Amino acid sequence: MPKVKLLMPADSTFLSSVIYEGLLYLIHKDHAQRFDLREIDFKPNFLSKAYSELEYEKIENVRIAMAGNDNLNSKLFEKLGSNLKSRKTFYDLIKMLKDNSGIIREKELVELQFRIFGKDNLLDLKRKSEGIAAPQLFKIDRYTGFSSLETPYTSKQLTFYISPEVALISLLGIYSSFILNVRQQDQNYNYFLFFSPDEVLKLLVEGSKDLVDRYFKLKKIATDELRKIIEKYPLNELMAIELATNLEIRRLMDSENLDKFSLFLFKIAPEGQTYKIYETIPLEIYESISFYEIAGKYFKDADKFIENLSDALSPDKILMEALSSLNKRNRYSEAENVLSAVQSLYRFVMLGDAQGFFGFLRGLEEARRKLENSKDKRETHRAGRYRRILARF
Repeated sequence: MPKVKLLMPADSTFLSSVIYEGLLYLIHKDHAQRFDLREIDFKPNFLSKAYSELEYEKIENVRIAMAGNDNLNSKLFEKLGSNLKSRKTFYDLIKMLKDNSGIIREKELVELQFRIFGKDNLLDLKRKSEGIAAPQLFKIDRYTGFSSLETPYTSKQLTFYISPEVALISLLGIYSSFILNVRQQDQNYNYFLFFSPDEVLKLLVEGSKDLVDRYFKLKKIATDELRKIIEKYPLNELMAIELATNLEIRRLMDSENLDKFSLFLFKIAPEGQTYKIYETIPLEIYESISFYEIAGKYFKDADKFIENLSDALSPDKILMEALSSLNKRNRYSEAENVLSAVQSLYRFVMLGDAQGFFGFLRGLEEARRKLENSKDKRETHRAGRYRRILARF
């Protein structure tokens, strides 16, 4: 029976996140027999079966290029006893692994533990010749590592090698966590969504596949909502508001008896021959927050009020349309007013500050006034759309 020993911490680094995402994905897809905080017992041929079941449509979305000096696309197949070689994209590598899943074999014991030998940092390896140089995406936490006065590694650069099994688990983590790639201001950004370290530890401690399945349901809804927002305008406050006011998430948390659900969003971009983490955004969703209490106190139908808020922020509505123009040459004249309105709404939703709601309405009213007497029919039409949102509140 294949076994994975969990000897590395579940923390907020990208490497840890992507490995534990892959492991939880395998549990979610019913490839584990039992698991806890220390180890996971998997079913025979779990990696081969997992890759055979991947969805082409989802693989198609993983449009991430490898760095120039990465060789995972050839070395992984070499370690699997094949002369296959994919193009240097994670999309093509994962697709070829699915198409050739029959060649995938795993050893009986995978030990997620770092070992340092000389100038090499090894994960699940005793010697580097058995492994593969980790691709740059897995080494993105290069500024986070071994540094203490008791070790000589503070000023040294270590080459990172991983076993084929770690590579395959991590690639499943990429497949499971990737949201989308967007181009903003002449730069490509990749977004990944992971369970927070706290949630990872909770799931492992509980040892319940049913709980893992419930968490993946919530994460799927959050992923879909975040994708819509990021495509338009990736404002952190807007992401937090949308997840907090999403009635589908709230109802699912209520039905599954979950009081808190936390995620970690990574924004990553290629930079020369490597990658850089531009932002890590913690996203916490509570089944009950002060915002809901305020909504219930001042509005007859709190759920309807929240639904109206969520609808106003939908990707196809005027608020998102105005915000998305901030990244374009033809910026809407009222875009800054809308941005101010959304930032005020964030204070209301996330902090329970009732004045934030009035700031939201004021920002939309200012946007309407700016447009209503315009000679441009497109602007007067937008003024009407703001008027209709205001009328709902």
